[in-house]
Amino acid sequence: MLESMKADRLRLTYLVAQIRDLERLLSALRKERAQTQKRLSAYKYPVLTLPNEITSEIFIHFLPVYPDAPPLVGLELPTTLTHVCHHWREVALATPALWRALKFSDVDNSESYKLIHRISDAWIRRSRSCLLSIDIDIVDPGIFDEIFAETLAAAATRWEHLRIYIPRDSHPKIGRMPLLRSLDLEFEGRDRAVKYDAPKLRTVVLWSGVQNVTLPWARITCLTMNKVGLDQCASILRHTTHLIQYILLPARYLQPHGLLNFPGSHLTLPCLQSLTSESLTLGTRSRQLDSFLSALVVPAFRRLDLQRGIPRC
Repeated sequence: MLESMKADRLRLTYLVAQIRDLERLLSALRKERAQTQKRLSAYKYPVLTLPNEITSEIFIHFLPVYPDAPPLVGLELPTTLTHVCHHWREVALATPALWRALKFSDVDNSESYKLIHRISDAWIRRSRSCLLSIDIDIVDPGIFDEIFAETLAAAATRWEHLRIYIPRDSHPKIGRMPLLRSLDLEFEGRDRAVKYDAPKLRTVVLWSGVQNVTLPWARITCLTMNKVGLDQCASILRHTTHLIQYILLPARYLQPHGLLNFPGSHLTLPCLQSLTSESLTLGTRSRQLDSFLSALVVPAFRRLDLQRGIPRC
């Protein structure tokens, strides 16, 4: 018993000495850690010494050129900048221009949609009073209508650029768009009467299915028509008295009996300076296009381009 106690006392003495040595070592390590941290904290990364205004401008150039929009998910979006450090997060959240362009695309499941919905709501709030560029290409009518029922539709007064594909069974209620300057519009179905209140609209891209769309045609200066029947083109053009640039890709189908119903023998576009159209060389469709172009009266005309591929305004 006494021998056992003696051994324990010796062991305890050894352990106390070991702990004392380790504590001295730990104290030295903590002191060295504090000194190292102090040196690191004193270092200023050059990029973090830039004024916030310059950092904001760099951030803006990280994104696609406005009005093009980044995707709402992935790495090439403004949210990525908020994950680098606290300072960058503060700068990004204080830069409304980073959040002014939104692109909505089809998603695989409802959970992905819910995530995108939350992200888009946050972006619209962060954009504050900035004008917005909206790109919507969603074929699911349920998701499409739900997007328009909430934050996005409420921000219509700030829309500057709108590209939209409207599914067949969707009927979005879009209010007045007083600042809208460009519109790219396509319907899945046809014969739908739609009227948009956009007094500042100047650039329009139309796709098939736009027979009953009413826009401020007299204010339009740049118009692209993709796969629109020539009769419908003529019907719209008679109202575009200030049109300067016109791009035409005719529909693949022919007019009945190869005839075109113009409002009179000629179609006058007093301000038109540039016309770009598909180059056709053979067939009834080519003759119809020739007839259509021959009916145009364009006193201010400067440039005619006949191309295989058609650009947009």
